[in-house]
Amino acid sequence: MDIKAGVIIMRWLYFPPVFSFFILMLTAILHRRDAAIYVPPPVWGMTIAAYIFMCAISLCFIMRDDDRYNFGISTFAQGLLLTVLSMQFGVNFLSLVGIVLFLVGLVSMFIYATNRISTDSLSSQMTETGSETSEQQLSRETLLEKLALPICYTDAKGVIAGATSAFSEVVGKEQADMYGMMINDVLPIDNDDAVFESGTWWITQTKDGARYYFSLSPTQDGKPVVASDESSAPSGILLHDQATGLYSDEYRKIRGPEEVSRAQRYKRQLSGLLLALTFEPASDVNLSPQQSDMLRNAFNMRVQSTLRTTDCGFLMNDGRIQILLPETPQAGAKTLMSRLTTLPQDVFDDEIRGAVNPKVRSGMFFYNGATRMEYGIFFASLEEAFLKSKEGAIEVSSNEAPSNKAA
Repeated sequence: MDIKAGVIIMRWLYFPPVFSFFILMLTAILHRRDAAIYVPPPVWGMTIAAYIFMCAISLCFIMRDDDRYNFGISTFAQGLLLTVLSMQFGVNFLSLVGIVLFLVGLVSMFIYATNRISTDSLSSQMTETGSETSEQQLSRETLLEKLALPICYTDAKGVIAGATSAFSEVVGKEQADMYGMMINDVLPIDNDDAVFESGTWWITQTKDGARYYFSLSPTQDGKPVVASDESSAPSGILLHDQATGLYSDEYRKIRGPEEVSRAQRYKRQLSGLLLALTFEPASDVNLSPQQSDMLRNAFNMRVQSTLRTTDCGFLMNDGRIQILLPETPQAGAKTLMSRLTTLPQDVFDDEIRGAVNPKVRSGMFFYNGATRMEYGIFFASLEEAFLKSKEGAIEVSSNEAPSNKAA
């Protein structure tokens, strides 16, 4: 006997008359006239009608090869018939069995029907939700195409499904060429940033349903190479000090909070230095303010040329220099601070050094990116380190930072 024949036989065994024959034979054998309970003809009529109805339903499911309700229908029908026959033939203990079978069949059909309604309802809701999500997603992707932002999106497997023209310009690839490419072939998604001919850009990844969106935001040097630095300055703000090339104090108040916020967001290290050039002229030397400014400008220009392109040097209104060193560990900041404190020896010749005795006072603050930080606290910590210093340098780490100071 093959499996298919076995399944057909098992399905037909659930057809109520199959077991009803044995139930009829059992009650006839155990018949007790003295214990018989009279069953009125209307009850018999309703019982037979219900039994025939259940047999018809069972036959429909069997002919359609559908086993969903077969157990419940068969158990319900057998229990109903057994209960009435047992009372009629005086086999009262079998009537109790019949009632149990009747209830089991009834509960089985109810549970299955309830679960099926819930499943169908959930399936319908999921279909409607999926349809709405697809429409919303299409709307968003159409909108993305119109944005002048460097964004691309992929499917769940990382295959690029679309990109904006701004994204194409940043990565240096044609939009049509990127469709169907793997995102790993375009972006180093395991890194926080990517370097292209257009500069260095932060990578931000978000997931929305089955889509992955990748957006690029410029770092401090993430502007096109041909662009002027002045183009990144807010309207009405002077970006650079014209005499030294350092950033202005006005721009410090904008750029400083941005750098601290970026270090906190991406958990990156950020070091800060605060420098001041002082003079102790000899008793016979009269250093005029104009001469002092000329010497300071020479020193400030050398500081600017010493910094990397990723570093930010700001000339403050009080003449001090604040330097922000993104992604620079404490040891690297110490090395730079040591170099800058001895810079007067390279800037001024022996005669000038002997006449005005230039010295660099400095302080340092290191933020490891692991704790909450604001620019006001960062600057206050840097200021504290500077004030504690006399000649040379002193450092403070983020673990020692004051908690309630402002710039």
